Amino acid sequence: MHTITIRTAAVILVTLAWTLAASVSTQSTNQKATSGMKQFVLLFRQNASTHLTDADQKRRAEEVRAWALQQNEQGRKLDPKILSAENHRVNPESKRSQPADDAEGIVVAITFLEARDFAEAVRIAESHPGLHYGVSVEVREWTSPVPQPAPSAK
Repeated sequence: MHTITIRTAAVILVTLAWTLAASVSTQSTNQKATSGMKQFVLLFRQNASTHLTDADQKRRAEEVRAWALQQNEQGRKLDPKILSAENHRVNPESKRSQPADDAEGIVVAITFLEARDFAEAVRIAESHPGLHYGVSVEVREWTSPVPQPAPSAK
């Protein structure tokens, strides 16, 4: 039985979705109008105790590919990013960097997408095949920061 690292799992999980999203982003056919769409991010956390066989990795890759194709056919603008294994968290109390040690799993990938509302984004996350392979998915809406006007000189 072969096992994989969290980094390798993240690469397999997101690479196909990223490739598909990049190819679809240049196509204008079969896309929803983006008016009224909101921006969301899916945060993928890999359970450190999950070990996948080669067959599991292959099956997951196929399922993620099919999932990404379905999302793209429905007009979603997937924009996945794989995070490196190197990480540090800066805590306000200590003001020093230290390796992240998240009991819920380390964030290994993120995917930006468009959905009509939070409920739709949650349904999309609930359909992700990674859930069957030790991955949890957190859904968050995001917006760009509102620029603050510069203070006027008196």
